[in-house]
Amino acid sequence: MTGVLRAFVLDVRRVASQGMFSIVVLLIGFPAAMVLLGSISGGVGYMPGAAVGGVAGMLALLPLNTFTFEQQGQNNWMNGVIPVRRIHQVIGRYLVVATCMLILALEVAFCAGAGMWFESGTPLLPELAVSVLIAVVAYALLESAMLPLCYRFTYQKALLTMMLICIGLGAVIAAIFALLVKLVPAAIDDLASWVTSSAEAMPGAGLIWLALGGLALAAAAVAVSLAVSLRIYLTKEF
Repeated sequence: MTGVLRAFVLDVRRVASQGMFSIVVLLIGFPAAMVLLGSISGGVGYMPGAAVGGVAGMLALLPLNTFTFEQQGQNNWMNGVIPVRRIHQVIGRYLVVATCMLILALEVAFCAGAGMWFESGTPLLPELAVSVLIAVVAYALLESAMLPLCYRFTYQKALLTMMLICIGLGAVIAAIFALLVKLVPAAIDDLASWVTSSAEAMPGAGLIWLALGGLALAAAAVAVSLAVSLRIYLTKEF
């Protein structure tokens, strides 16, 4: 446990190596300013979303900055001599991701809740919970894919690989939908209608099962990602 804590603290220092003030401003000041502008201008429908998007993008990059720091001046050699086992180094980095995930959940809850408050006078808890869940699951899936790539390649190659994977998946999905529209156009309309009606008719118990399913998916992705990262890093030469 001590080794994991040491690795976690070291990665936090790496993340904040360019100054903690800018991170605090972006994580607190930027969302607050966006929500405030939305309440003043009446654009509560899009201002919280813009704030969440900006913060989510920053939090997605923060854990990956540790890899960039290690590459500068070949600082990754230090990982081979510090008194912390490799397995603890990897777990500590995933704890950084978990911390960023928690911050993202709080940010989404604040921004979406503020938007609902200014728009209708009261936060809608089911919609708020769904917004937080979607953000957390999406973040977990993205980081679960990126971390093993960063351990395997340099940060630049990992980012390029992730972009190519996303483009490939997008192309495949677009091709499938285009094929379905051409062959069975009614199936797309039926699917859209089914999804909409299911979402509207979903009771509280359905939302609970949806949340549990999303959390299970995120947990499974993180577990597989951690196992792959450990396999790569434990055999890696500095």
